[in-house]
Amino acid sequence: MACSLAIKDALCKPHLASPSSSNDKSFRSCKFQKSTLQFSPPAWAIRSSTKFCFKSKLKVCMSVQQARANSKVSVAPLELDDSKGPPLNLYRPKEPYTATIASVERLVGPKAPGETCHIVIDHGGNMPYWEGQSYGVIPPGENPKKPGTPHTVRLYSIASSRYGDFFDGKTASLCVRRAVYYDPVTGNEDSSKNGVCSNYLCDRKPGDKIQITGPSGKVMLLPEDDPSATHIMIATGTGIAPYRGYLRRMFMEDVSSFKFKGLAWLFLGVANTDSLLYHDEFTEYMKQYPDNFRYDTALSREHKNKKGGKMYVQDKIEEYSDEIFQLLDKGAHIYFCGLKGMMPGIQDTLKRVAEERGENWDQRFSQLKKNKQWHMEVY
Repeated sequence: MACSLAIKDALCKPHLASPSSSNDKSFRSCKFQKSTLQFSPPAWAIRSSTKFCFKSKLKVCMSVQQARANSKVSVAPLELDDSKGPPLNLYRPKEPYTATIASVERLVGPKAPGETCHIVIDHGGNMPYWEGQSYGVIPPGENPKKPGTPHTVRLYSIASSRYGDFFDGKTASLCVRRAVYYDPVTGNEDSSKNGVCSNYLCDRKPGDKIQITGPSGKVMLLPEDDPSATHIMIATGTGIAPYRGYLRRMFMEDVSSFKFKGLAWLFLGVANTDSLLYHDEFTEYMKQYPDNFRYDTALSREHKNKKGGKMYVQDKIEEYSDEIFQLLDKGAHIYFCGLKGMMPGIQDTLKRVAEERGENWDQRFSQLKKNKQWHMEVY
């Protein structure tokens, strides 16, 4: 189970950075002929002295300025769409793959609580994956609970499509939030209790080598048998990772085997505006594909629910509950990814709405799982 997540590592998730010189070839080979999407940097990125991905060459790979209007980005190799099933466990913990860090970049603004980074990993085409799968990361050092043995694998949902951020099938991206512990008495950071893998990843530099395993997971795979299907995606924080991969595949890339014509509806819950992840991409999809993409946010420190309290993602779901249930009645898929603490509130909301509709939620929930409409991965 992942979701840009680190099992046993608390929170973790990312944005883009300037690539190392070793990846200059990847940029030169990017196919720009087909792209309508252009992303503008938020005000905080312009003000900051930090070099954010918006200002890097990686940003240019997605720019409409070098593309024809009303078309999408070319991808390769197309063989990545020929497989009859998802690649699974190509590399295991005892024999991990040594990949290279292409870039690490802060995703969030200065007023966001904590730091979230977008990490691009160059796997050279040797670790193909499908949208919704996860990579495992093995941080260096010994497991403190088992001296003499390496750290256990931490799982992170992949935040890119199978073609990666360079569209060449050679990279994968992770969305990682640093897990930092503050002593409740002194208020000071206690680095001895900080998340091992999340901090390790966020501290990497272009060119650094890391040990990865996988890919793993089938629960969050995007069903593509019906290109007209509805997909309702619910995330908190870095749980946004698999959905970024879905949406790039649906709206950014020119994939002949999957021409999306349905509805993708994204709900994202974070603390405040500066905490929004990949917001520029999502808002651009709304402009380009208003009939196929909807995007709603719940900012707990800025928005109020109908009772005057903090707005959480379950409150936003309740706001649109009638429409959501109608879509589920018609076969929509619904996905949940993020902290497991979000699920009790969401389940309570869905149960209450079901009862108001005269339905038995337990039976409805069982049917959704039986129909393979329910997809959940929390940590």
